[in-house]
Amino acid sequence: MARAITADLLVQVCAEIDARLAELRPAVQEYQQLLDAADALEADAARATAEEGPADAKSVRTVATRRRARRRSAAGGRGPSAPRTAAAQAIVAALEHGSHTVGELVVVTAMSGPEIRESLRALQRAGKITRAKREGRTAYALSGTA
Repeated sequence: MARAITADLLVQVCAEIDARLAELRPAVQEYQQLLDAADALEADAARATAEEGPADAKSVRTVATRRRARRRSAAGGRGPSAPRTAAAQAIVAALEHGSHTVGELVVVTAMSGPEIRESLRALQRAGKITRAKREGRTAYALSGTA
C-alpha cells in the first residue's frame, strides 16, 4: 500500500513539474528575445556614444555591466537568497508544489531523513520555509518570502 501511495505521489509531482515547465517555456523564450533586443539597443547606443564623445560612454558601460550581472543571475547564477546545497534546492522544488512532511520529502527527493532534517533546519533559519501541523503531523511549506 505504501509503495502505491509513493508511486502515485511521484507520478503526481512529475506531472505537476511537466505542466509547470510547459507553462513557463514561452516566458523563457520571451525573456531571451528581450535580452537580444536589449543587446541590440545597447550596441546602437554604444555606437552613438562613440560618435558623440566620452561623456556618455560611462553611463552606457554602467548599464551594460548591470544588464550582464542580471543576465548571469537569471541564467542560473545563485542569488543571495537561493538555497546553497543540492539537498536544499530539491526540498524547495518539492515544496513549490505544496506542503510536505519529512516522510513525504524522503520519498519525493530520494534523500535520507537526517539529510532532509538538516536542510530543513537551515532553510527555516534562513526564513525560506515554515513549519505547521497538517493532519496532526509536522509539515513544511515555503514561506511567503521564499
